[in-house]
Amino acid sequence: MIHPLVLLCCRGLVVLLLLLALMAPVLVQWPAVWQWDYLYWKLLPAAAFYLFLCSLFSKIRWGLILLLPFLLLVPQEVFYLYTYQKSTDAHALAIVAETDLAEAAWYLTGIGLLLAALVVGLIALWGYTLRFAWLQKWQWGPGWRPCLWLVFAGLAASTSWHEWQYQQLNKAAERKNPQETVFASRPLPYSYEKFHATYPLNLLVALNEFRVQREATAQVASQMEHFRFGAKQQPELFGRQIYVLVVGETLRPDRLQLNGYARSTTPRLAGTDNLISYPDMISPWAWTRMSVPVILSRKAGTDQRYFPAEASLVTAFKEAGFSTYWLSTQSPLGVHDSSIALHASEADQVQYLNPVGYRQEGFYDEILLPAVERVLAQDEQKQLIVLHTLGSHFSYADRYPKQFDLFTPSGKGQSISMHDSSARQLLNNAYDNSVAYTDFVLFNLINQLKQTEASSALLFVSDHGENIFDGQCGKSGHGHNTEFDYRVAALLWFSEALKAQQPQKTQLAQSRRQQPLMTTQVFDTLLDLANLSYPEQQLQQSWVNPLWQPGPRVLQQGINFDTAKRDPVCKELSAVF
Repeated sequence: MIHPLVLLCCRGLVVLLLLLALMAPVLVQWPAVWQWDYLYWKLLPAAAFYLFLCSLFSKIRWGLILLLPFLLLVPQEVFYLYTYQKSTDAHALAIVAETDLAEAAWYLTGIGLLLAALVVGLIALWGYTLRFAWLQKWQWGPGWRPCLWLVFAGLAASTSWHEWQYQQLNKAAERKNPQETVFASRPLPYSYEKFHATYPLNLLVALNEFRVQREATAQVASQMEHFRFGAKQQPELFGRQIYVLVVGETLRPDRLQLNGYARSTTPRLAGTDNLISYPDMISPWAWTRMSVPVILSRKAGTDQRYFPAEASLVTAFKEAGFSTYWLSTQSPLGVHDSSIALHASEADQVQYLNPVGYRQEGFYDEILLPAVERVLAQDEQKQLIVLHTLGSHFSYADRYPKQFDLFTPSGKGQSISMHDSSARQLLNNAYDNSVAYTDFVLFNLINQLKQTEASSALLFVSDHGENIFDGQCGKSGHGHNTEFDYRVAALLWFSEALKAQQPQKTQLAQSRRQQPLMTTQVFDTLLDLANLSYPEQQLQQSWVNPLWQPGPRVLQQGINFDTAKRDPVCKELSAVF
């Protein structure tokens, strides 16, 4: 017979363990140096939320039942925090929404059993506590619940008041273009700013943000739903066809060994047959959310609209009988991503493979390689694969694994500001390492295509360039309106089989390697390379067509890139009057 005091202590320990488990995602964020903000915005709000759920019923056992879903998600949240140093947010929920069970199982390879064991243990803790509460008829004492509700009402009122003040201070920026939605410029809610890392409140605010962003994009998607190009493949090419468009990130052409850079940043691609580098390619925009739609669609470089007015080349290839795929290591939603995600949603299959996007060091771009291998293994006769990569997105040192830390010191593993000019050497070394890693990824993609023996092509185009304290210039990052913002790396590879079927087009692709090109020409060039035609087709925009002709390369603000004046220090552009 167990002594009653021992039994009471055991039961108390079980209840304590249950409470610690519920609070675990907050407790693992305990600051190295005590901060009152941690108490105000993490510990107390989490405890208050659980207390609120338990106070909804006079009998505490019903409140414990409400706690179960949050308890079951604790292992996943702790795993996410330890692995990616961030809490579950709207991005993570979007990843879940786009992931099927097979992909989820693949993500959890090696940790699935551990997480399952933890869940079973937590259920046992919860079940024992619930049984004890049921048998002992735990319930709130007289007056406790109304008092708690008054406290919660006060907290809710205070949060609402702060939300109103926050929105007044951070009003959505007024845009010159009325067609840009408030979603593109609105401040995140006050609750999101304060509770985005407070479990389980972060789940609630993330769900709300996910809902808002999905509704905004769905509204625009419905306007494009019935858009058609009327594209056909004329004439049909023989055998299997595979076209891969790789949208790069922040890659400058002058940092490629292929283009004469002194460092060995593209050693693999340098020895690849049928590979063409276009060193004089520019993008009209220096922001991903505006530059990528220009690559994918017929959107003009001077079009200021945030959301697209028509579908992309994905739809054109679908109309011509191609199976279409979108594989991405970037984000499926967000102010910087939703306009791109609209085009991604046009594909037959969409996969977002990076749980954290660009904000932290998550999965590297090579995660795309097995995903592409799975697509190629389907052995379909016509395939279009669009890959949206992280490439050289800041933080540069987060974009490649340790074995590619070739140029040192690079600051890998350190927290370095891109605006710290004293870190010039670290930033440049890390950037070049990210380029060398892109070389590795592209080289392996090309080898995968070679093994299919299909008529295939891979077109790589970066979204925009980057400033990295060039020369005596004190600018870094992008969006500074310098020449480095707009110059982008571009590469085209084609198989021997495609070369045999399209000899004129592949020859023209070679002969125009030094011509002034623009990302607005990608749409018509890729369609033309695949023999896709449609009414209103502009073959003068295709650099693989005899009708191509160079034209003025006008940037988003109306400046002609080639005739603009350049500041002697930073090469900042300005119009010539």
